[in-house]
Amino acid sequence: ASLIFALSFSLSSTAVVVKILADRGETETQHGGVMSGWLLVQDLAVIPIVIFINSLGGGGGWISQSFGSFLKAFYVIVSAIVLGRHVVPYVFHKIASVNSRELLVISALGFSGAVAYLTSLLGISPSLGAFLAGLVISESIENHAVLGEIRPLRDLFVAIFFVTLGFLIRPEVLIHSFWLVIAIFAFTVVVKSLVNFLVTQFLGYRGKCAVSISMGLSQVGEFSFVIFSQSLLKGLVSPNDISIATGAVLLTIVITPYLFKKTVPFGKYLKKITQKVLWLNKYFVGGAFKDFAEPMLTGHIVICGYGRVGGWVGRALTETNTPFIIIDSSLDVVSNLKKGGLPVIFGDPAEPEVLEAAGIRTAKVVVVAIPDRISQEILISHVQTVAPDVKIISRVHLDSDWERLKILKVDKIVQPEFEAAIAITRSIFISMGKSREEIGERLKNLRISRSLK
Repeated sequence: ASLIFALSFSLSSTAVVVKILADRGETETQHGGVMSGWLLVQDLAVIPIVIFINSLGGGGGWISQSFGSFLKAFYVIVSAIVLGRHVVPYVFHKIASVNSRELLVISALGFSGAVAYLTSLLGISPSLGAFLAGLVISESIENHAVLGEIRPLRDLFVAIFFVTLGFLIRPEVLIHSFWLVIAIFAFTVVVKSLVNFLVTQFLGYRGKCAVSISMGLSQVGEFSFVIFSQSLLKGLVSPNDISIATGAVLLTIVITPYLFKKTVPFGKYLKKITQKVLWLNKYFVGGAFKDFAEPMLTGHIVICGYGRVGGWVGRALTETNTPFIIIDSSLDVVSNLKKGGLPVIFGDPAEPEVLEAAGIRTAKVVVVAIPDRISQEILISHVQTVAPDVKIISRVHLDSDWERLKILKVDKIVQPEFEAAIAITRSIFISMGKSREEIGERLKNLRISRSLK
């Protein structure tokens, strides 16, 4: 029972975390990318875990059965990769070419049912087989069309899933073991946060990114209920234990949005209280900025984030021999830039120490090209405090982000989607034969209406 609960509690909730990241606009941030990849690996790990649990319920010789079960899991995962890369995308493309929505949906459902049945023959839960089928279908270019057609079914099944969770809980057990449930809940959140933080440090992530990952993945995932159900069917755990564990799991899921909101202030607090302990404080500072040994610049441009937007800005500045320095929190990006001879600092642009290392006080312009809204606001506030004469140009993604930066009195706010709309509108007017003066007036009115929005 201890082994089963350890395996199930090690998982995190993909559905909850991805939803929160999307709502906060942090899917494309560094911690968002790491968390998404981490969650996907955990979801795939459920397959060997469930097979292993099934082997435990087989009586004697469970070690040899477990080894055989892991071989089955390896075979299933490899088969899914081969199908997803080479077979299924081709088949679904041929089906979609018939231009029949009904046939596409029936094919997706039929394929999912077939994979679920085949995996059940190998001792894997049918629900995990359906999950694998979804991963395989996602490799096809028709995945969005399939998702659009089955979205009502998805919402229905999600509701059914959470309703059935109530069947695993016995209220009298929760009432009798209330403090035990609270203790398990608190212990799980604290220990998982600590373990996640240590792993992120080992992987080279620091500061806000590490704190966000550690706290964001501290809950227990929905696949734990699949493990609970399988264990209950095999008679490996008692219904009372399942009720207690389920109560603790639900508490970790409920508290996740609150923990997400507290990651930034909690990271600042940890950084503050560890300032006198240098060996510990370095883990809460966003990057190895102290390794930067380039001479300080004056009147230069500071590019915060070297992704799609920052990369083009840097290219333009390079071609015009404009002095600039890059700050990026991705070690791969920094390594590639250093190989190219570009001045770059590895660190979180929202960290004051990193900005100081980039010579923020003597800079001319700061380009905020990071997608993380919270980091943007922290960075902008610091620059406006220590270097009020430095011009700030920031990109935004959502309309709500544009409004928030407008309140912060940023010198220039650029929304790529809005600029794309301006370019498309200009092309339409040109093709309609409108004069340059009329086009300029129309676009000017469009920008004015945007600023007054």
